[in-house]
Amino acid sequence: MDGVGRKRRQPTFAEVVRAVRAAPAAPPSEPPRGQLVGHDRLVDPAGREFVRIAHDVSPARALAAVVEGAQVVWDACGCDGYCGLDWLDASQVARLVAAGAPEPRRRKDRVSHLSAWVSDDGSVVLMAVADVHWGDVLA
Repeated sequence: MDGVGRKRRQPTFAEVVRAVRAAPAAPPSEPPRGQLVGHDRLVDPAGREFVRIAHDVSPARALAAVVEGAQVVWDACGCDGYCGLDWLDASQVARLVAAGAPEPRRRKDRVSHLSAWVSDDGSVVLMAVADVHWGDVLA
């Protein structure tokens, strides 16, 4: 008989473990660009990572940060970016500055707020969440 009717031997658990350990490691995945990763990490569209440094920034401090060059991102519905984040371009940011300080509207669920984020190179992102009105850009 040429092996007809014989069962093929299955690898033992130890053999499977050795094979998995010997396999090359998967390359680390890149964080998703332009999104929140968890609650305290943010990745901008260019791939830079930011960590939250302040959860409830005052409107005056928010305006100062933007005047100093902070990027601005809006989480319009307050879902932690699940629906997507709106990264404002330079012309939109200029309109924010011209409008003066933002106006966070407090709700019972305390979702609406302004938060500050910083990267390793010192770049700053200001995130407006939910009911933050700012000129004609965030309304």
